[in-house]
Amino acid sequence: MNVRFWDDLTEGERLDCRSITFTLQEIMEFARKYDPQTFHIDEQAAAASRFGGIIASSLQTLSACTRVIVDAQGDMAILSGLHIEQVQLPNPVRPDDVLSLQVYWTDLIRSRSKPDRGMATARFKAVNQNGAIVIESGFRYMIACRQNS
Repeated sequence: MNVRFWDDLTEGERLDCRSITFTLQEIMEFARKYDPQTFHIDEQAAAASRFGGIIASSLQTLSACTRVIVDAQGDMAILSGLHIEQVQLPNPVRPDDVLSLQVYWTDLIRSRSKPDRGMATARFKAVNQNGAIVIESGFRYMIACRQNS
C-alpha cells in the first residue's frame, strides 16, 4: 500500500469505515477492566438504572471508533495525534448495537514554521442501527508532507 501524506488529503474527503458491533460480553469485559460502573457490569443494577439495561462505557465507544478510523486511514504518514475534540455522547450504546461511522477530513492547515508537516482533523460521528447518533468528535493529527514547499 502507498503511504498517504498531508498533501494527498482533500477537505471533506470521506473515510470508508467498517461498522462496529458491541456484544454484551465485550461491554462487560471492557467495563470490568476500565470503567466498572454498575450500569456497565451488573445486569440487575443496570435494569434499575436510568438506562434500563447494560450500556457500553463512553471510553469503549471512543476506543472502538478510534480503531475503525485508524484502520480506514490506511498507511497514513501521521507524526502525532495533537488532540481529541470535545466528545459528545447523546445516546448510549447497548448490547448488539451496530454503529456506522461517518468520517471526513477537515481543517487542513500546512505548518508555516515547519513546512514538512501539516495538520488535519478526522471529524466523525457514529450512528446506531436506528439512526441515533451515539458519539461525535474529531481527532486532530500532525501529518508529514510529501513536499517541503
